[in-house]
Amino acid sequence: MYIFIFTIARLINSGTESGIKELFRLCQDYFVFLWIISYVLGSKKNKTLVFYSILLAFLVSIIYGLMQTFHLDIFHRQDDIYRLSGFHKNAYTYGGQLIVFFFFLLDSLKKKKNIFAFLGLFFCFFCILNTSERAVILGIFAGLVVYILFGRFQKSDLFLTSVTLFIPFILTSFINQKVLTRIKNIVLVPKIRKKNVRFKLWQIAIGIFKKNYLFGIGKFPVVYHDTQSGFNFDVLTHAHNVYLQILVTHGIFGFIAFINLIFSFLRSLFVNLKTNEYALCLISVIFAYLVEGFFEYFWGDTEVRYLFLFFTGFVFSFMKQDH
Repeated sequence: MYIFIFTIARLINSGTESGIKELFRLCQDYFVFLWIISYVLGSKKNKTLVFYSILLAFLVSIIYGLMQTFHLDIFHRQDDIYRLSGFHKNAYTYGGQLIVFFFFLLDSLKKKKNIFAFLGLFFCFFCILNTSERAVILGIFAGLVVYILFGRFQKSDLFLTSVTLFIPFILTSFINQKVLTRIKNIVLVPKIRKKNVRFKLWQIAIGIFKKNYLFGIGKFPVVYHDTQSGFNFDVLTHAHNVYLQILVTHGIFGFIAFINLIFSFLRSLFVNLKTNEYALCLISVIFAYLVEGFFEYFWGDTEVRYLFLFFTGFVFSFMKQDH
């Protein structure tokens, strides 16, 4: 349903060539999901290999993020010295990937309580805070609430998790005041408050959606150029909201297909919550993305989407083993 409707919407909006490219891109997404399932099921050792590949990806991401903290950006991948971006020039992309790693490590800490899981979660949350991406931070806390509600935490687990997350927050408050200022501005309205570009983009998106509500209109920059007069800020490539972005580009049918895709994941995960050892972890990741999606277009970021689909395939492979 997701592949079919997104392809049809692109065909209608942008022609045959663009529609075919969209079909191949969507099939490539699906291939990532299917390939990792078949790989894990292919051999018992493959499960361990994938587990360590996720850990390796985490180590590479975190080590380079920590290097940027000390201004050792040897590959020049950081546009803002106050915001970590890992190997991505976009701090949001880096933060979006760290969501998967955060809950993967939180799950490991709860199950094993070893020093690697503790330090991994500690540094992961430190890097998340120092991306200064408020949408990612908000999503993390939303997913954390879900994880605690369904995770049957012991008091000792809650204490260890609280300490692991509290110390990076205190450390960040000493070395990066900009992060605290950005977070504080959400809770406390400053005397002089700048207008957030997102609000104008949301207004544009809603207006365009009302005119093309079935299959949308296509790429958001095109929409923006068509309605730009009178706005004094740079053209942005998306609506900074995954739901509005999909409504604009693929219409109400595309929105239903996307929501159906995400909730089909959640439905399967909740059914297998007691038997799948990573189900709760992935549920928390999805809720984090759903909350973050109110302020960012995570689904349009290839690095974030592929890591999410890779991890989703890994978790779903356990369901196939159980059945």
